[in-house]
Amino acid sequence: MILKRVPLTKFIVFLLILLPADLGFSQTKGETISFSGTIESISADYKFIVVNNVNILISSSTKIVNERGYTLKAGDLKSELYVIIQGVQSSNGFLAMKIIVTKPPAV
Repeated sequence: MILKRVPLTKFIVFLLILLPADLGFSQTKGETISFSGTIESISADYKFIVVNNVNILISSSTKIVNERGYTLKAGDLKSELYVIIQGVQSSNGFLAMKIIVTKPPAV
């Protein structure tokens, strides 16, 4: 009976050690930031765009919509489009959670 509890005990201790550890899998930690601007450039694979000289990572979980809320694809993004970006700071610059393609504000 005691021999069967040893692997379970080791497993529980292992989990307790890992739970508080920051393993780096969560890139969405931190405060949500929102800013807007014109797309300056887009990477060939649509994984990055540059807005206001900031690299913005587009992941598979990034939601891209137009101002009416219709879903768009990363391939719909073009240079010179005005966007509002909501996301978080990441090690590569900025991780976009949501990109809204809209008209630029009136001057």
